[in-house]
Amino acid sequence: EEVGLRGARTSTHLVNPDIAFALDTGTAGDTPGMTPKEADSILGKGPQILIFDASMIPHKKLLNFVIDVAEEMDIPFQYTVISGGGTDAGQMHLTRDGVPSVAITVPVRYLHSHTSVIHEDDYL
Repeated sequence: EEVGLRGARTSTHLVNPDIAFALDTGTAGDTPGMTPKEADSILGKGPQILIFDASMIPHKKLLNFVIDVAEEMDIPFQYTVISGGGTDAGQMHLTRDGVPSVAITVPVRYLHSHTSVIHEDDYL
């Protein structure tokens, strides 16, 4: 994803999946110096389910399925929106005739640094 989503596009084209999930990192809003307006997720409150980013809006039925499964299995999660940037799902959903896609991210403090911090409850 960091080099233009090329790997996501070619891999999805090769595999030709029925659905696609992009697993990525997202900004934790409880990072010192950030405001809730910049990022609203909190470490330890579960993974983030992306409901919008600059590269895509997730497939509604697949998104609802993911939410239903998380609720049924008592898996905590947070909704998040990324106003700039995107995930591999941005190219996955455009491949071939279109692939229903959803992005799930793990909130990270100090994203893209050598001191990134995550909470184990958000990925286990």
